[in-house]
Amino acid sequence: MTTLTKRIASLLLMTVLAACGGGGGSAGTSSFTGGSGGAGGGSTGTGGTTIAPAIALSLSNSTVTSAAPSTATATVTDTTGAVIANQVVTFASTRSLGKLSANTALTNAAGQAVITVSPSATTTVGADTLSASVSLNGTTATASTGFQLTSTNVTVTGFASDVGANALSAYGQTTLTVNISGAAAGSSVGVTVSSACVSTGKATLSPGAAVSTTNGTATFIYKDTGGCGSTLASDSLQAAVTGSASNKSLSLGLTSPIASSIAFVSASPETIYLKGSGFIATAQVTFKVVDVSNNPLPGQSVAMSATTYTGGLTLDGVSTPVTKTSDSNGLVAVLVNSGTVPTPVRVKATLVSSAVTTSSSNLSIAVGLPTQAAFSLSQRTVNIEGFNVDGTPNTYTVIASDRMGNPVPAGTSINFVSEGGQVVGVGQIALLNGLASATVNFQSADPRPADGRITIAAYALGEESFIDANGNNIYDPGEDFQDLGDVFISRGFSRTFNEAIDQRIPQSLTAAATCVNASSALLALDRSIPSATTFSGANRCDGAWGQAFVRRAAETVLSTSGARPLWLANSVGLDSGCRLVTLVGDTGANVSSYVVGSGGLYGLTAAGGTLSFLVADANTVRLNPMAAGTTVSVKASSNIVVAVLGGSPVPSTSSANAAAISYSFSSGTTGSITLSFGSPGGLTTSLIVPVTTSGTPLTGAPCP
Repeated sequence: MTTLTKRIASLLLMTVLAACGGGGGSAGTSSFTGGSGGAGGGSTGTGGTTIAPAIALSLSNSTVTSAAPSTATATVTDTTGAVIANQVVTFASTRSLGKLSANTALTNAAGQAVITVSPSATTTVGADTLSASVSLNGTTATASTGFQLTSTNVTVTGFASDVGANALSAYGQTTLTVNISGAAAGSSVGVTVSSACVSTGKATLSPGAAVSTTNGTATFIYKDTGGCGSTLASDSLQAAVTGSASNKSLSLGLTSPIASSIAFVSASPETIYLKGSGFIATAQVTFKVVDVSNNPLPGQSVAMSATTYTGGLTLDGVSTPVTKTSDSNGLVAVLVNSGTVPTPVRVKATLVSSAVTTSSSNLSIAVGLPTQAAFSLSQRTVNIEGFNVDGTPNTYTVIASDRMGNPVPAGTSINFVSEGGQVVGVGQIALLNGLASATVNFQSADPRPADGRITIAAYALGEESFIDANGNNIYDPGEDFQDLGDVFISRGFSRTFNEAIDQRIPQSLTAAATCVNASSALLALDRSIPSATTFSGANRCDGAWGQAFVRRAAETVLSTSGARPLWLANSVGLDSGCRLVTLVGDTGANVSSYVVGSGGLYGLTAAGGTLSFLVADANTVRLNPMAAGTTVSVKASSNIVVAVLGGSPVPSTSSANAAAISYSFSSGTTGSITLSFGSPGGLTTSLIVPVTTSGTPLTGAPCP
């Protein structure tokens, strides 16, 4: 079947489909995409609109020589953007300077027609225009592009700088001249210059790296913008004719900029710690060498020395000055390694070429290890509602410093142990605003001692405190020091270790020397309750200054939810219903007092007075406070006016705090007062106290 027959059949089929409403399209509509079936002799769009062609033209290279022809590609599409195959594209060289491999070409399946463009002769130079056109449905589309032709006979005959054999001064400029021959008179020839300094951004070429010339001479302005002479003794330049292998080289001598200053850049980190402390003991101190234009200057010799080498401090591992060379960014660095003495240190850097000197900012060499005298422990709340409630929270915070009063490093581990409840075992020191502390959480739980009081101890690997008599920042034999034995938790709240009940945390199982007692009051160990965490007897210490567990302890009261307040001394009497209780007090001595609400009061003053009592919890062993935050309230019968004078809410304390109420009789001689105690957990204990102004008890006899 011929192409014409196929087209007629296709048109008939589309007409039939349109009439029947078939073909998946609307009635009266036909469509055709050029190139899909190799047809494309003509097509129409929706509604019978003729599809117009479009053409795009490109060259593989815009400069054409006999040695390097260019490939021309014309791409034909319709108005929908679909490529059209089997279309004839006509090519032409406007000025006939270009020789075409064919004047016409057929588009392929990708809609592309391809030819090759080369010079009409090996000596042809100049510029020309290549055009491409295609016709479809009576419409012609055209595209064009320019191209440069260069004769392969053109050669570079000269390449020179106006500074001649002299070296270009730092940040100077020079004119580069390129001479060519073999080009036809008036023809344009492209010339390019390449440069090592330009490629690294340290020099520029103006008006650019490529120019065109019609008179046989091309000129460039070369400017040293980055002090290229600091890295290269000369710049290797090359001039070439575009599209030709002809080229010439030029070695342009360069002058290195003069180093004008050296600046301190950084010390990282700014604080390091004593050698052997287990913390970071090395810092990198960096300087920068610059020239008069403030550009970084490599290859410069810099001598560096420390202001002190005390305690074995070194630079790059040696205790003498070191000389190093600045890198490509003008930077020079040295490692500072700490010794055994805490001290501030600076590094002095001097340019060998000019004796210009600068110093680093202070680099601190700190002890790092916490010391006993600077190890503090505190808690958020002393008395919590935890004796009969699980999960009541608390927190414990350690503030740790080294022997110079500086914060210990972030990440220093602090261990926590507890006699009762549950405490987080390890807290990590964190720095906030440059200060060091570690906080851990606690919750009430079993075990709970009968007296409701528990000891929480915190300890860390540190060093024993000492008196630095000669000021050399290190311990010397004979200087007064704290001899720390093992850590222990005093379950019996005594000032000495009781092997039968106390928890011991040994640092060394072999310590067998008698503990040395420091003579200075500044080094007196805190052996108070509950801070008695340090052995003071025989066979528990090593008798020598050194590293040890530094420690502190805190006492937490697990208060009951219920209240059992106790009367303080009053100028009133109690009737025979009163109940006397005896408990262990804060000092360890027994304390006896009458329970509020266990009997009535007589002998009150009608005009009014004050009643005082201890806000104690219901512990049967020890005189403990109610939990912090417990509120005290009071009300009375209608003939008595009452108010709470103080003691509410209960503060954070290890001792039962006193509270007081005021009263006055508005009428009558008898009535009642109700005291209520609301715990933080929501339990309220209310106690009714009968009262009278009579000199005799309301019921029974006076309390014995």
